[in-house]
Amino acid sequence: MEFSRRFFIGSCLAAGASAGCSSFKGSLSAKPIAKIGVLSDVHLKAPGDENHFLKALEYFRDNGADGVLVAGDIADTGRIGQLKRAADSWFKVFPDGKAPDGRKVEQLFVYGNHDRWGWTWGLNEEQRKNPAAIADAIGVSHESMKKVWEDCFHEEYSPVWMKNVNGIAIVGAHWGINDDHNKAMEKFFAEKGKTINPHLPFFYTQHDHPKDTCFGAWAWGHDDGTSTRVLSAFPNAVAFSGHSHYTLTDERSVWQGAFTSINTSSLRYSSKDYSCRENVGGNGFGYGGEKRAHAQKTIDTYDGCQGMLVSVFADRLEIERREFVYGESLGDDWIVPIPARADGPMSYARRAAKRSAPAFAPNAKVEVFIKDSMPSGRKVVEVFFPAAHVVDGCRANDYEVTATLLEDDFDLVQAQRRVLASDFYLPASKCGKENCCAFFLDELPLKGHYVFSVRPIECFGKKGAAISSDVVVVS
Repeated sequence: MEFSRRFFIGSCLAAGASAGCSSFKGSLSAKPIAKIGVLSDVHLKAPGDENHFLKALEYFRDNGADGVLVAGDIADTGRIGQLKRAADSWFKVFPDGKAPDGRKVEQLFVYGNHDRWGWTWGLNEEQRKNPAAIADAIGVSHESMKKVWEDCFHEEYSPVWMKNVNGIAIVGAHWGINDDHNKAMEKFFAEKGKTINPHLPFFYTQHDHPKDTCFGAWAWGHDDGTSTRVLSAFPNAVAFSGHSHYTLTDERSVWQGAFTSINTSSLRYSSKDYSCRENVGGNGFGYGGEKRAHAQKTIDTYDGCQGMLVSVFADRLEIERREFVYGESLGDDWIVPIPARADGPMSYARRAAKRSAPAFAPNAKVEVFIKDSMPSGRKVVEVFFPAAHVVDGCRANDYEVTATLLEDDFDLVQAQRRVLASDFYLPASKCGKENCCAFFLDELPLKGHYVFSVRPIECFGKKGAAISSDVVVVS
């Protein structure tokens, strides 16, 4: 079950006035205070890379955005020319920072680690002193980061800034020259946090996720925990962060505890940073114990270019998830109540309990092939199966594939593997692709008669019913 408008109303009515929900139903038809386009990880590198950025800006313009937030990593290799192309795109769509109808559209961008450090990667200390390497670099010093920003965007640069969009406070923290943006934001909120209206939502953006919020402790790309501690004093705070590139088709993108934390995904590609899936390379922030070689190719997610249009109300956010390759919705709008409550309807535990498992069609079949792998020479087991159907808005995020030995009077699991769904990041119209899980035959320690079964799993971990192959002889 996705947290849609219907889910939001039902949860609020069930919670009653004590949860502050009595006005939600009546206010759902109200005009938003502001509409904010949200992007992250644009990663402009070569000329032409800005096409999706332009498409997203145009969509926000045409749908009434009052501001556009970008949570860092604008320039892929930290070059001035890359940032300038982003600025040129901005002013092409919003000349003088205005929409065609004359309304002001606030530019709400921050630097990410690529903007700061990208120019240094692949260079040793001596090479970083070369004038040719420095000439077009953004993050040489605090002074260079300031000058480049002001030259490109024609606004004053501050490591932490606050702007106002129709009464909604927006605070942004640039990635610091010494990776010290968390210290800067902590100082800012200590000095100015009390000036923010506690009766309305306010937005905070930085590049990396606040630790232990969206997706959880295992997630790739979280910070040192400072922002989580600071924002926990503000139940009306909504943090937007990127860095991880995790897809907006995953409901764990929205976390609520002491405050609200929302994953902004990426306009460049969707993340494959998950542990122990056969079609990805692993997760540097998560489980690191798997050293096994994979037989399966890494999934390609470069058509996963995503963003959001957020309508802000006094008591909630309505979030449209959008992708900008095919120009389609990524699912029902998310309705997020504000202020946050750790035990509220948006808590992971309460949402997970209401989820439904995706399901295979009644006639779905599993096919198994054993073939030689080149160039390793090791034999490979390939397990093919169709996509599971969405149930109550719950789609398959990945699949569990189990190889079971059937001999004498026993059945004994010999291997179990996980694989990301081939369409896990795509809009509904592009879903339904065949899936494959491949692993090396010698990972099955015993030979004999096998059955291979597959279960679909939604993002919170609820598993659907299995489908199985015919008996396969492994020799």
